[in-house]
Amino acid sequence: MPWVRVLSVHAPPQVASEGLAQALPLFVTPEDEAVITRVRLDHYLQLVRAELHIAINSGVTIEECAAHARSRVPFWTDSTIADLLADRGANPLLRSYLWAYPAGLDWFAALADSAATVAPEVLRAAYREPVTPDDLAALWPAGPPIGGPGGAVRLRQPAVP
Repeated sequence: MPWVRVLSVHAPPQVASEGLAQALPLFVTPEDEAVITRVRLDHYLQLVRAELHIAINSGVTIEECAAHARSRVPFWTDSTIADLLADRGANPLLRSYLWAYPAGLDWFAALADSAATVAPEVLRAAYREPVTPDDLAALWPAGPPIGGPGGAVRLRQPAVP
């Protein structure tokens, strides 16, 4: 395929590739409660990662981000939270790559949850060749914006004992 050599983890098609890979069970085995629960949990965790991604890259302090992460996912260890923040804030090569996971999964989960009749067309297009966020939006114009509505993230304040 001529497009393979230009595809990379930092290219726009990564949103569709990562999103579809994570959300595929929602389309293929929607009756398997254990699998769907696992995908839904990962979707939630990806959304929290997205909140941290936006916050750390918007200048929110590490301490505030860590407190937010602990309030949203109490079972994450300090080491896990530190890794998430370091990857998203310190390494510019990981910024686009790590954003692809939550942006893609959230969009494809919304497609799976919708009554949209375009889902089979979107899946065929995504398997036929690399598709960008603009391609996905064109395939499902009524769908949500990829990456969310934009704007600032409102972090949770830690509970005061």
